[in-house]
Amino acid sequence: MNIFIVEDNEASLFALSNYLKEEGHDVIEAKDFKSASKVLNDAKKINFIDVIITDLKLPDGSGIDILKTVKSKNYDIDVLITTGFSSVKTAVEAIKSGAYDYITKPINLEELDIILKRIVSKRNLLSELNELRVRLEDKFSFGNLVTKSKKMIEIINTAIAVSNTHSTVLIEGESGTGKELLANIIVNNSDRKNKPFIKVNCAALSETILESELFGHEKGSFTSADSLHKGRFEVSDGGTIFLDEIGEIPLKTQAKILRVLQEKEFERVGGNKTIKVDVRIIAASQDIAGKVKKGEFRQDLYYRLNVINLKIIPLRERKEDIPLLINKFIEDFSKEMGKNIKNVDEKVLNILLDYNYPGNIRELKNIIEFMVAVSAADADTVSGGTILPAYLKDLKYSNDLPNNKNNIYNNINNINTDESEENYIKIPLNMRLEDAENLIISKALMQNSNDKVKTAKALNIGLKTLYRKLETIKKINI
Repeated sequence: MNIFIVEDNEASLFALSNYLKEEGHDVIEAKDFKSASKVLNDAKKINFIDVIITDLKLPDGSGIDILKTVKSKNYDIDVLITTGFSSVKTAVEAIKSGAYDYITKPINLEELDIILKRIVSKRNLLSELNELRVRLEDKFSFGNLVTKSKKMIEIINTAIAVSNTHSTVLIEGESGTGKELLANIIVNNSDRKNKPFIKVNCAALSETILESELFGHEKGSFTSADSLHKGRFEVSDGGTIFLDEIGEIPLKTQAKILRVLQEKEFERVGGNKTIKVDVRIIAASQDIAGKVKKGEFRQDLYYRLNVINLKIIPLRERKEDIPLLINKFIEDFSKEMGKNIKNVDEKVLNILLDYNYPGNIRELKNIIEFMVAVSAADADTVSGGTILPAYLKDLKYSNDLPNNKNNIYNNINNINTDESEENYIKIPLNMRLEDAENLIISKALMQNSNDKVKTAKALNIGLKTLYRKLETIKKINI
């Protein structure tokens, strides 16, 4: 644990600090309330403190003042008060104010160990409870895999059937189809459901940060490594790790993941201690086989990941699910926004059924959220083209459009029939800037086979910027 000691007696501070370091704890020290306050106000340091051991009486304040600071700022830190026997009554009052416990001086080290072990157990339990809460929220959040598609039901049944195995699972499918939700189903039906379930978006992190996040790092291993950091593999020991967009992982990091799969071990960045883990890996990708062919992904790692393969079909191939999803999203967003909307009218439904959804379920969800948000407070039905998102207004109503050729997203590849101009698109002058940006991003994604790394390079923007736009521009979300 990371422990902050506040003690004005130099001999006591030296002895306690050395003992805790020998027991494997990281220690920060302060001799008075003023210097302790600097640490408590340092956002970088405070995030790494688990426990404060503070003397009740300090030259310029008290341990109670430190406790009040911790409580007023809602820090997730346990405070342990040390005190002379004559001040026990005050220490007990401190516990009533939120201190974890008190210990009398001279400190009995065995008693201190017991208290610290109780704190570790409590924090582990709270972490597990929080993980379960998050998992339940995920399980019942917007975008659950609602389906009556026979193909999707077969996929889900297969996912449930393999959930109790320890085999690696590779989930493939376009963005927005529900790969993470399928991973949730596997975990929630497995014998690891009460163990850690850690999710990592591999494409959203740079190579250096990704390696540290996955495998952790030792204190001092690089400039900003102020303390030991446990990586996602170590934290998920005994449970499951979900590696989304695994195809975007650099080759160097791929080799380390392969070792985890083969040997169940790794070292932290900057460390030489081998750490053993029991982790089930569920990976997700859009076209990992294509990256193997291009030499961008290790073939041996691909085979290790692809033990059980689940391919989610896009929404355009299971349109029977669209009415079900519309009803679910309307119900959810109506409750969230305090409205009483029940359904959409026939004309709007026709438009939504005819659209091909390059952004899949995520895009449909965003469309419904928009329509519910802009609908009148007393409306019970979404009706009329005026409340459709701007890019869907071009569709007007499906009956007015022969072969639905006016949808700019369905027909991006038809914008230019001249192959010599394949790198260009025509944008009407009256198109909104936001819609034009959506169109450019969509075209670039299609031209680069949905490869986000190549798309970001082609658009001369960072990968994080591309992800942010795909998440925040609700009119595309591909």
